[in-house]
Amino acid sequence: MAKQNNTPYRLHPKWHDYTERGIYMITLVVQNRDHILGELNMDAQNPGVILTETGTMVEKNWNMIPKYQAKYNRKIKILCCCAMPDHFHGVIFIEEKMDVKLGKVIQGFKSGCTRDWRIINGIEKLPSDIQASHISINRRLDFYATLPRLNRPLFDADFDDTILFKRGQLQNIINYVKDNPRRAILKKLNPTLFQRINTIKISGRCYSAFGNLFLLKAIHKIAVKCHRKDPLTGQPFETTDYFQKYRKEIIEAAADGSVIVTPAISKGEQIIRDDCFENGYPLIHIQDKPLGDYHKPEKRRFDICANGKLLIIIPQNLGEMDAVNGVVATAKYSKFHNMNTLAEEIADFHSTAFLQQY
Repeated sequence: MAKQNNTPYRLHPKWHDYTERGIYMITLVVQNRDHILGELNMDAQNPGVILTETGTMVEKNWNMIPKYQAKYNRKIKILCCCAMPDHFHGVIFIEEKMDVKLGKVIQGFKSGCTRDWRIINGIEKLPSDIQASHISINRRLDFYATLPRLNRPLFDADFDDTILFKRGQLQNIINYVKDNPRRAILKKLNPTLFQRINTIKISGRCYSAFGNLFLLKAIHKIAVKCHRKDPLTGQPFETTDYFQKYRKEIIEAAADGSVIVTPAISKGEQIIRDDCFENGYPLIHIQDKPLGDYHKPEKRRFDICANGKLLIIIPQNLGEMDAVNGVVATAKYSKFHNMNTLAEEIADFHSTAFLQQY
């Protein structure tokens, strides 16, 4: 599936059988990100979405999926949903193997929403629907671009799904869906704490970033570097007395206002990162995983972002850095060492250093 129209859709895994029993979080995006489903109430204490008639209809139709699909002997349970102004999240449980793939069920829901949305606006079925049904998804966006908004579908052509595999994931996903209004309101109320920068240049290197960029200009920054094993004894570094002393010194500095910089690759680095998360200390987290077009940090990192204490930063050319001890830069060993080198460079970055945004 090609990415289209800047939607957040990922490739559906080819190895997964979408007719089988399973639980999924489904995300649908309104075409053009139009605010058709509602508006945020902008109340951080009692966050919510003031739904339009269309938004109410979408949530109603989602909750009616089990009834509609029961006609075809498909057992489905709806676990939760949340209509946001320009997108929709829903969690669905396919209780038994179906005779069709999940995509068929979601497409039926989307088509029903488009039909009802047009009825709300006084429009019945259009000839363009018949035309579009004979056009491939890759060409459909170009076709719809020539039509008035109400002649186009309510949602984008595809959907995003998160497959739940692990025990305990379900409640986390439900909490994520229900927490969407709060997170969206906090981002709007504190835009500088949730900045998304595609390219910044720090000391000659290019990065993308998300979070509070002002942390880069902190006077006191400390690069955290922990080995996987003690170089003398070979025991896990995080189990040594030296690590405990080092950890205490770092956390005391963070409590005094120093910004911690780490890729959090080794266990010791992850422990110190989690210390910062738990205590609300400022952190610049370097990661090699790129940000998606509509990146949303998970709840723990989101809440720290909302307090201005987190910057996520991603090197754009990590694989082009120097080899380490003869190991090519694209290998995990070299990435580990090079990301710690970047942490040291970022820790040395100061308010008068060169920072360029593109």
